[in-house]
Amino acid sequence: MISRRWVSRMVPGLVGIMLTVAVTVGPASAATADFSKSPKVVLRLTSASPPGMEDSKAFNDTVEFLKKETDGTVVLQPFYSSSLFDEIAGMGAVQSGLIDMAVACTCNMTKQTSDYLFSDVPYLWRGMDNGRQVWDGLIGARIKKDLTEKLGMIPVAYSPSGGGYRILWNNKHAVKVPADMQGMKIRTTATPIEQQFWKGMGAIPTPVDVKEIYTALQQGLVDAEHLQPVWLTLLKHDEVVKYGTEIGALAVYRVVMIGKKSYDRMDAAQKEAFGKAMKFYEDKAYAYNRALGAESLAQVRKRGIQLHTPTPEEMKQWRDYGARFMQSDVVRSSVSKETLDEAIAAQAK
Repeated sequence: MISRRWVSRMVPGLVGIMLTVAVTVGPASAATADFSKSPKVVLRLTSASPPGMEDSKAFNDTVEFLKKETDGTVVLQPFYSSSLFDEIAGMGAVQSGLIDMAVACTCNMTKQTSDYLFSDVPYLWRGMDNGRQVWDGLIGARIKKDLTEKLGMIPVAYSPSGGGYRILWNNKHAVKVPADMQGMKIRTTATPIEQQFWKGMGAIPTPVDVKEIYTALQQGLVDAEHLQPVWLTLLKHDEVVKYGTEIGALAVYRVVMIGKKSYDRMDAAQKEAFGKAMKFYEDKAYAYNRALGAESLAQVRKRGIQLHTPTPEEMKQWRDYGARFMQSDVVRSSVSKETLDEAIAAQAK
């Protein structure tokens, strides 16, 4: 017969062992799911980014992660440097079914949808890591529903681009406050919001194709540009600028899309693993974005470019100008006040 004293001594130990086993084993993961009857799925992804960019490096890591999570039944095949399509054409190819997946900056989604216009309003993003608070929230859910139903495209991941906020670079003089931009010719795209943002502080917006910016800066066609640090060094624009100002006006995000028909080629277990892989991609992309940004800024400083971080008083002038710009007709005609307020509120949570 087992004594009560023995039971009282042994039960706590047995309970501890059982709890340890439960914690160690945990719930079944996608990697332990049965994929023996799952279809073989190859997902071809087009990207304009070169192999060394943060999203490309993150995709390379995700290839192995997804392969492991699905027991090799889902294979991601990225194609970089616009070897298949540029960003705009790539999204069109996903919509038409020519390719399974594509990645593009939200600013290059205007041909398909106006849902992302709010993302490119200056001074909307209060921090580089705030994207997830918006994309994973109500705004992101509405966009996902809208694009899935209307275009047959599903946004599955978002990541920051270029190593941080765009920095104001120029080869004329140090810029500390908006008034210092008076009369300076700055390279822009043809979008009204971007052009009016610079025009409002007295600068001269000058549309220049991205492939021609280096020569335009070198020859004086433009004096300045607004560009992320990784892109500055990648395109070698650090050879033709002398000053930089961290005005914190614009963060650029990329969206990863998959065609609904391609998504539905996967079974339930594969879709669950694919969702985990996209979160893994985001984690990696955010980390690479920070690391590559730091490397580029170190290269900028080593080259002797004067990089100015505005004082609190100077930054207040930039943010005050941004707040007034959000109320302007050019912004309000494209983006509703409700959307801007919702995006800003989401970042405060």
